[in-house]
Amino acid sequence: MFPRLRYLPGCGPGFITSDLAKIASDGKTIGLDNSAGIVEQAAAAFPPSAVPNLTFVVGDATNLSDYADNTFDVVHSHQVLVHLPNAVTTIKEYYRVCKPGGIIAFRDSSPSIVLSLKPDLPGIRAYWDRAMLTMEKMGGNTKAGDKLEQWAAEAGLGKDGGKLVYSKSPMRNPSHTHRTVGQPAEMAIQYGMASKEEMDNWHKAWVEWDETEGSEFVFECGEVLCWKGK
Repeated sequence: MFPRLRYLPGCGPGFITSDLAKIASDGKTIGLDNSAGIVEQAAAAFPPSAVPNLTFVVGDATNLSDYADNTFDVVHSHQVLVHLPNAVTTIKEYYRVCKPGGIIAFRDSSPSIVLSLKPDLPGIRAYWDRAMLTMEKMGGNTKAGDKLEQWAAEAGLGKDGGKLVYSKSPMRNPSHTHRTVGQPAEMAIQYGMASKEEMDNWHKAWVEWDETEGSEFVFECGEVLCWKGK
C-alpha cells in the first residue's frame, strides 16, 4: 500500500498521485484534498478504469481522524506544509497514520528565498513581494522549506529509533502570466490584493519573462524523508 496524503492544495488534479499509484500498482493509493471540486476533477481525470488502485477523497490533513493509527505504509505530500499555519500538527498526523517501519516524506519550498531570477525584472520582483505578503497573511509560511527539519523534530519524527534525513534542492518556478489576467487577476483586484495598474504592469513583466530565452525563476526547497521506527 502506498497512500498519498496531502492538504491545501492537497492532491490537486492528481498528476503526481496517479504516478505514485502506477508505481505501487500492487497497493492502494489515496489522494486527499480539502476541496470537493478538486477531488471531482482528479477523479474524472484518473478514473478506476485507468488507475484501478487509486481513489480520491475529501479530507483535512491536519485532522486525519478518519484513519486509524498505523494505517499506511507511505505518507507523502508535496507543497502542502508551505500553505499551512499549523505544519507541526499536520506532520504529527502524517506520523500517526504511518505504520512502524513505514515512510513519511514531504517536500516544500521556501518561495521567499529566491536563488535565481533571469531576467531580473522589477515587475516580477514587485509581483513576488506582494505574493509573499499575501501568502503570509493567509497563514502560509514563505520559508517552509528552510524549516522542515525543525518542524519534523518538533513533531517527533526520528525519536522512535527511526531515521530522519533532511536535504535542500532548487525548485524551478513556472510562469505566472496566467495569474495576472482573467479571473485570477479580477479576483486579486476585487479582494484588494492589487490594483488594476499593478496587475497590468506585472502581466507585462511576466510576458517579457516568458519571451526571454533562458528565463528562469528558482527558489529554495527542502525535503524530509523519515523511516518510522519499529
